[in-house]
Amino acid sequence: MRKAWSLLVGVVVVALAMVSGGAVSAEAEKAGPALQLAWMETPLGTTLDDILTGRAQPGFTPVLSQGLPFSARQDRVLWVRIRTELPEAADWHLDVNRVPLDRLRLRARDGSVLAEDSFFARGPEIATWPAVFDLPLPPGLSGPIELYLETQGTVMGGLHLAIRRQAESDAREAEARRYFRWVYGLLLLVAVLSLVRHMEDPQCGALAVGAAAFCSWLACLGINGHLYSLPEIALLSGRGAAVPQALFLLGAGPLVLATRHYAGISRSAPRLSVWSAVLGWLLVLAALYGLFMVEGHQAAALQWIALAGYALALAACLLMLLLDSRGYRWGPVLALLAMAAAVAARLLADRQWLPAGLASLYGWQALLALAMMLYLGLPWMRARMQRWAARKRAVPPEPSLEEKIEAARQRLMQSLQAGLEHADDDDMTWIAYRRLLDGLKSVLPQQSSAVVGLQPDGEPLMFVTPPDAEPRYRQLLEQRATLVRNLSKLKAPQQVGMDFDGPEGPLEKVQLAVIPLPIPKPGWGALLVERPAELSYSEAELALCAEFAAMASMAGEEAAGAIGAQRAADTDPATGTFRAEVARELLQERMAKARLKQQPLSLLYFVLDQLPALREAGGEVGAVAGLRPLAELLRDEMAHGDLLGRSGPDGFLLVAHGKRLAEAREYADRLRAAVQRMPVDPRVAPFLTVSVGIAQAGADDRDATALADRAGRAAHIASKNGGNQIFS
Repeated sequence: MRKAWSLLVGVVVVALAMVSGGAVSAEAEKAGPALQLAWMETPLGTTLDDILTGRAQPGFTPVLSQGLPFSARQDRVLWVRIRTELPEAADWHLDVNRVPLDRLRLRARDGSVLAEDSFFARGPEIATWPAVFDLPLPPGLSGPIELYLETQGTVMGGLHLAIRRQAESDAREAEARRYFRWVYGLLLLVAVLSLVRHMEDPQCGALAVGAAAFCSWLACLGINGHLYSLPEIALLSGRGAAVPQALFLLGAGPLVLATRHYAGISRSAPRLSVWSAVLGWLLVLAALYGLFMVEGHQAAALQWIALAGYALALAACLLMLLLDSRGYRWGPVLALLAMAAAVAARLLADRQWLPAGLASLYGWQALLALAMMLYLGLPWMRARMQRWAARKRAVPPEPSLEEKIEAARQRLMQSLQAGLEHADDDDMTWIAYRRLLDGLKSVLPQQSSAVVGLQPDGEPLMFVTPPDAEPRYRQLLEQRATLVRNLSKLKAPQQVGMDFDGPEGPLEKVQLAVIPLPIPKPGWGALLVERPAELSYSEAELALCAEFAAMASMAGEEAAGAIGAQRAADTDPATGTFRAEVARELLQERMAKARLKQQPLSLLYFVLDQLPALREAGGEVGAVAGLRPLAELLRDEMAHGDLLGRSGPDGFLLVAHGKRLAEAREYADRLRAAVQRMPVDPRVAPFLTVSVGIAQAGADDRDATALADRAGRAAHIASKNGGNQIFS
């Protein structure tokens, strides 16, 4: 794992180095017209005319590179003469890398100011996160030109100049904005996540890392000149170059303090821990002193202090990390070494010994953000992996028998409630007894178990687990049915030794627990649990079986009672079908399901042709006498899964799921013929016939009432046309 982390960080550093090389090559490919530069330094107040007429001595010194190092002073002005040849007339711009200079003026040979900029420009006067001073040239320039750059400041650094077209300059600035956005975003993300990490573990020292990330963000904003794009901070611009240097120094102290926590020096080297804490806070105090007490003309001294402070901070951080014995120290070590190399690259670029690009000028900021991310992320991930490994290694304590029984009791009750909540009548018995057998398996050692018997309606009971034991129990009932039935009629559970012939010949003797089930007469039932003959059942085990059986039976009875009560409320007492309101609600649900599954659905509307005559002869009693046998026949003849309910006072609705219009017509014709053949009490009517209206639910149909009305109109049309026919 340690090697993996070291390799990962090494790959990241190498990738950054490759990006740096790519940026340098891209700089060379996109270079604008070659510049011939020369420089000179004059006292403050010297004019360009003084320089050109020779009154200012000693004159310009040629520069062989595309930039030059400088050491600006408060009472001096640095002049750079720029000569080049523009290949064509275009919107040309002079780009100069941003350094803490008070003022830059680009002048023509006649002394007129063509463009002006400052590191300390306020608020909306500058673009968001610029990387260069953008000095536009007069439009339409081409051919040989000579320009003069006048600069004033109080710090040292390097100038990198290039003349580029407007589009190319904008593209490079967009690339720089993306770069700064990622660096600043990563530093702020580490600062925010450190709060999350602190809430998770207050002793981990994450707040020190978060403070270091936040101060590093301020340091980058200050040294890049991006702080002044924030209107709230713009007032600091009046303090000159001391502010960015102080903010730059502000990032060094928290870096030492964060490394102190990360490396755990307080345990491995207590004395070094004290000295590192002193060094970190001294650097913080020096930065605060420079921020509020140092004047702008003293910025050069503060700049040297900041460079020395970072060098000292990096050395202290590397020393603390190397004293750490943990393997994941190598990630930050490599990141900080790469950062030191990137700082050296910036100094060499300012001395014109390396090409200038985003990587060489600002690469150290990305590596600083990477170090902050490693400071926070590696210990966090390590703690997570340790907790995961501890949970993986931890063996849960073996629960006691009482705990197992209680857990099984709770599981059985929950599974019974969940299984029976929406079960049909036909499924209740199966669900209740299947849950009973499954619940006993986890707490009662057994070879097999079964529920056997006879329901009050004459249906046999046979639920066996495991399923391959079912033939043995069928053989048992064939050979010992009377014995098992007599035992089931006893009040208390019993255990008996029993031998019987199996499907493949005689079986050895087994021990059976027989627990009576409360099944109404003439039915009977018993729970059977099989064990080897030498293993008997304790009283507690028999009581447990009886308790679980009672729970299953009671849950089944309660569910059946609840469904029976609901069904009684939903059923028309005269015909035994769903009431009209309930039938329409169920039709609405069936339509929604059919539409969701993209399946056809048809509605059959039955009207009893003889109903007016029956109602006239015998009133409502006579009408019911005709509707009841019709309902019984439709229930017997309709397809499984279809739904039958009252349509109103004159007939029935039958929901035919899965049938299109042609299939529904065949279905309706079969039912119509069955009604015509149905024997009828002659006291009611000599015969009965029905008229059937059919309506198929379309893809856009949403209203059950509208569908029923369509089918009803079709049924009444069929009835008016003579009856005993179908209309759709």
